[in-house]
Amino acid sequence: MMFKKINNASVWYGPEQEKKDDWVYNLDKDDISEINYLTEKYLSTNRELKEINKKDFYLENLQQKYLNKIDLELKNGRGFALIRGMPVNKWDRKKMITAYMGLCSFFGNFRVQNKKGHLLGHIKDLGKDTNKDYSARVYETSYRQTFHSDRSDIVSLLCLNKSKKGGESLLVSSMTIFNKILENHPEYLETLFAPFPLDRRGEEGGNQKGYSMTPVYYEKNGKISSYFLRQYLESSKRFKGVVITNRQREALDIVDKYANDEKLFMKMKFEPGDIQIIYNHTLFHDRMSFEDYDEKDKKRHLLRLWISAYDDRELSDKYVDRWGSIKIAERGGVFDANLDINVPMEAN
Repeated sequence: MMFKKINNASVWYGPEQEKKDDWVYNLDKDDISEINYLTEKYLSTNRELKEINKKDFYLENLQQKYLNKIDLELKNGRGFALIRGMPVNKWDRKKMITAYMGLCSFFGNFRVQNKKGHLLGHIKDLGKDTNKDYSARVYETSYRQTFHSDRSDIVSLLCLNKSKKGGESLLVSSMTIFNKILENHPEYLETLFAPFPLDRRGEEGGNQKGYSMTPVYYEKNGKISSYFLRQYLESSKRFKGVVITNRQREALDIVDKYANDEKLFMKMKFEPGDIQIIYNHTLFHDRMSFEDYDEKDKKRHLLRLWISAYDDRELSDKYVDRWGSIKIAERGGVFDANLDINVPMEAN
């Protein structure tokens, strides 16, 4: 396979992005008024939150002002944006979740995030230990995460409470990393475009094995996309027959080296009311460890949505094993026909 340098807006360097503010979109009182009107309208129907979709939240003014631009920026630009100013301290939990899901429904359909059937995730330290419990997730701890991708086209986070110290979001362009590998370690690209074993951590469905075989990079219709989950590769060793070669480890070490290069990644601090939106196909994300408040009502708490995007790029069939489907607007997440899909108000 012939590899060529990527030359488009998905290639960027973190320190340069940190100096800019054109990826921040501030909501004003008119924007909040429009969101509030549609939120109250939906709540008055008494329909379940899992039914929220784009037709219910036609944010006409906000689409023209921000959302159309953000959608293009995600898929054809740098791959991230921050919407600032949701009134998290003024609205109750159900209203805020309704508004958040309503706004994000513009970008696509929501995907289930775990075997509990949750369409909405709660990012909060629950005191779990991922080293002792394979069902535990790093987002349920205060640990430093590692650079990774989520199993959806788009992932969004809404900050309800920030931590006392630390917890910054880290973003890095996986396309910049690709270019670095092409320039300095091209002999490892064939390995990175071949499947790796990835633990499903108990979230397999039907007759699936406990792990998938998924590449880090792949090409489809001239576009390079990425999917990186180093921790799940390491834990896949628990399955009989899984072999991780030295060549694969070396290749992943190179990806990790560039992802953690301060010249490549950027830091983003969350404030209550911030909505971060990122595109999983062209960047990796991470989180710094944090110190939390002692008071229960002040503890760091983010809400998360996994979104299968409308009008998105085609994915390689190599991703069917991990994503369940590669059909646009219907792919990603945890797929099991027997799940009871729900929207939890609290972490559980």
